[in-house]
Order: sequence, then structure tokens, then C-alpha cells
Amino acid sequence: MAIDIIVGFTGVILTIILSSISLAYWLGKKFEGVEARFKLIDERFITINERFKHIEERFTQIDERFKAIDEKFKIIDDRFNRVEERLNHIEKRLDSLENRFHSLENRFSMFSEYVRAIYSTLVDFMTLKGLFTESERLYLIRELDKFTKLYETPPLNPLKPEELKFIKEVIQELKEKPVKEIELWKLEKLVEIADRLTREEPSRLSAEFLVKAYMLYSIIRSEKIREEEKARKHSSIISTS
Repeated sequence: MAIDIIVGFTGVILTIILSSISLAYWLGKKFEGVEARFKLIDERFITINERFKHIEERFTQIDERFKAIDEKFKIIDDRFNRVEERLNHIEKRLDSLENRFHSLENRFSMFSEYVRAIYSTLVDFMTLKGLFTESERLYLIRELDKFTKLYETPPLNPLKPEELKFIKEVIQELKEKPVKEIELWKLEKLVEIADRLTREEPSRLSAEFLVKAYMLYSIIRSEKIREEEKARKHSSIISTS
């Protein structure tokens, strides 16, 4: 009886032991599969880490390239700044030259007015002294007629149509009428046209035109003044007699 119990108990224990061994063997196989999978996972993570390292290296290279690009942009910015400084310097020099040019232009204008004043004063003085003859007056009329014909040429015609027409009419009157019938306001207007022409279209031709027009105006004005004085003296003699 006791032997049967021991044998039964022993059988149970052996069964448990065999089951435990089988379970352990089975678990061992399972764990080997799990470990193999974990190894695969680790290998994959290693591969992923390598890829990430490669990506980081690529990003590092990209960062370095961007740094190089930034350096190039800094160099370009510095060059642009230097160019801008040079342009500013050039602009300042141009402004200085422009101011000098305006100053010279003003001085030249003042000098031109000074020369005009001297010339007109000398001509007026000479005509009042009666230093010009009738032949010289006729010579000036012919010269103005030549200028008019030159100004009729399209490339050389800076005159307005009404101005050219007026000048031709005045010259025709100077040829045909005596001095006492010439209206001074027409000669004054002729001088004004010549003066405007000289200021707006400065040239040797316009300068000669102005000089000779004023000289003719001054001569005729002086002759008219002398004729008026003679007429007054004659009338005073008649009245006293």
C-alpha cells in the first residue's frame, strides 16, 4: 500500500519534472526565436542608426555648404558696400563739379553781360561823336541782309517764322526809306531778337548778327537825334528872325 503511494507519487513527480523539462525546452526554443528577432531588430536599429549618422553627416555637409554660401554672400555684400561707397564718392564729386560748372556758368554770364555793356557804351559814344559814315551804315544793312539769307536755310534757322518775316521787312525798309522815316522801335525789336538768339543759340553767326544789329540801331538813332537837333535849331532861327 505504501509502495503504491510512493510509486504513484513518484510518477506524479516524474510527470511534473518531464513537463517542466518539456516546458523549459519549449520556452528555450521560444526565447531563442525571440532573441533572434531581437537581434534582427537590433541589427535594424544599428542600420537605422548608421543611416541617421549618414543623414547627419549629409546635414553637416549641407550646413558647411550654407556656411560657405553665407561667407560668399558676406564677401558680395562687402563688395557691394565698397561699390556703393565709391558711387557715393563719385556722386559727391559730380555734385562738386556741377556746382563748379554752375559757378563758371554764372561767371561767364556776368562776363558776357559786362562785355555787352562795354560794347554798347563804346558804340553809343562813337555814334554820338559821329564817327560812322553813311557808307558804313549801308554796309551794316547789307550784312544784316546776308545774315537773313543765311538764316533762311533750314538747318541754320533757329528763328521763329514771324521773327524772320519781321527782320526781312525791317531790312527792306532800311534799304528803301531815308533815316528820318525809320521807326526806332523796329530796330529795337530787331536787337531784341538778335539778343535772344545769341542767348538761346550761341554761335559766331548769332554774335555777329547781334553786334551789327546794335551798331546799326545806334547809328540810325544818332543820325535821327542829329536831324532832330538840326530841325530844332532851324525852327528856332526862323522864329527869332
